[in-house]
Amino acid sequence: MNAIVFLLAWIGLCMPRQYVYQKVSMEMHTRSVHNGLVSALKATVFYTSEGKMASLYSEPQPLLVTNNAKGEVMVYDFRKNSVTQKQNFMMSTEANQLFFFLENNKSDLGLAKMGFALHQTRFEDGLRITVWYPPVQLAKDIQKVELAHEQSNPVFLGYFDKRGRAISKVFFYDYQSVAGLQFPTAVTQITYTAATDSVISKTQYSNFKTDREVDDQYLNFKVPTNAKVNN
Repeated sequence: MNAIVFLLAWIGLCMPRQYVYQKVSMEMHTRSVHNGLVSALKATVFYTSEGKMASLYSEPQPLLVTNNAKGEVMVYDFRKNSVTQKQNFMMSTEANQLFFFLENNKSDLGLAKMGFALHQTRFEDGLRITVWYPPVQLAKDIQKVELAHEQSNPVFLGYFDKRGRAISKVFFYDYQSVAGLQFPTAVTQITYTAATDSVISKTQYSNFKTDREVDDQYLNFKVPTNAKVNN
């Protein structure tokens, strides 16, 4: 009987929550430290349920970056009145970290879609930890990926190389309800650039707005006709 109760509770945690939204916006502030130098990024991020995203950067310079699920990217430089356009699937909103949380796809953070195969599941200190093996095309660089959940929320994502050394570690915390979804308002990422060197970045999200509260002028932004087109 206890096993049945546990199973039902687990299924309930894993089932997608019901939510409805058309637009979401938030403030994003990222601080990165590398070799004692600190850099900052500040932007207002807009996202639609159709998978369109617009990021209005104020630091380090005023830029507008838009992209969609097809990987179509536009970068507009306000100071230079210039625009760069390209298409790269790696820039698809479906490959963006925000997508997995705003589309309630927290179970594997897109690993299965990227071709990773679930190898192991274990439980430690109240966490559910899954181990994923990479697809063939990534196997020469990545040995495994570990993903840890606390209840239904991801709290850790780690990539490890063939020697078992960490390539990247990401920590998700300070969850808040956004459009009926649990969203991490703080994310810390450690990227190991060498055996004794790393870049540490902390991103904080705040000032969440939904639907009618969202100013969609940048989602519908039109590049000025006299803008210089960069090749």
